[in-house]
Amino acid sequence: MNNQEFKALTCYTVKGNIARASISDKLKYLVLESDPTPGYYAKNNFPINIHVNDWHFYIPVKNQIVCFQDVILRNAPIINDKLKSNLRIYPGQIIFNNKNHAGIRVNTDNPDIIPAFIDELIGLGLKLFKNKKVEEYESVIYYKKYTSFINIGEGIYQDENNANRFFFEIPRQINFDDFLAGMEKIKFSCDYHLFDSFLASIFIENSTQDFIGIYSEHCDKNRFGELKEEIVKVFK
Repeated sequence: MNNQEFKALTCYTVKGNIARASISDKLKYLVLESDPTPGYYAKNNFPINIHVNDWHFYIPVKNQIVCFQDVILRNAPIINDKLKSNLRIYPGQIIFNNKNHAGIRVNTDNPDIIPAFIDELIGLGLKLFKNKKVEEYESVIYYKKYTSFINIGEGIYQDENNANRFFFEIPRQINFDDFLAGMEKIKFSCDYHLFDSFLASIFIENSTQDFIGIYSEHCDKNRFGELKEEIVKVFK
């Protein structure tokens, strides 16, 4: 990249524990949820990360309609306008019942809006899973969202719409297993903790650029150059 600010449709890949959301009790359909930042703390007895005002829900879809992701992206602003809400709606895929399914990630500070949101999805022709008991399980989740990248350093960017989300450019494309193994090395260092991580990819002409993404409310931007060197060393 040329270290300029840009906007792009971005694919995010994350891994975390998913469980049945209690809001499913009010619905005929199954809604899943996760901790918003499941890997935030280092693995050495830091307290459990709890966010009470930010719910991350996942809605697995049974049927695959034509151009599913385009349909969701196109209708997300229409749904928000109709419901007078600010739902963050992202199409993607989720591993559910040991199978890959189309799915929708929706972030909200108001879970009471979800029943009306479900009705809108049904109106788009989606068939959802009926409400049932689901044991907590670990899942890999893929979702897409339009992201505005603000350049704050050499190969380092900040999300224009989320001041706590950052992207570190890496020199090659990597698969998700490489990402997990590399972040384990970094995470076990006592010098680098208090952040959650994800793999992000943007699609540009004739190429794909991968980034190591982090979310942190406790970061020291003065150390980002040091962290970037560590990331590039691990993912060279």
